[in-house]
Amino acid sequence: MRTNAVRSAFPPSARHQRGAALIEYSIVTMLAVIVLVAQPNIILELIDSLRKAYASFTYALSLGWL
Repeated sequence: MRTNAVRSAFPPSARHQRGAALIEYSIVTMLAVIVLVAQPNIILELIDSLRKAYASFTYALSLGWL
């Protein structure tokens, strides 16, 4: 029983950590693909929102003297 307590105190091996990272990256990638495939207009909306944000940013820079 004592050996189990000692074993659980050690961090997981690098092999298990690599496997966990692979699963996490796979899940995030699958979710990103699903979002992009489900709504093809989302890329256009993203580009439009970036344009608006940049226009607002440059406008705020032009009013720097206020």
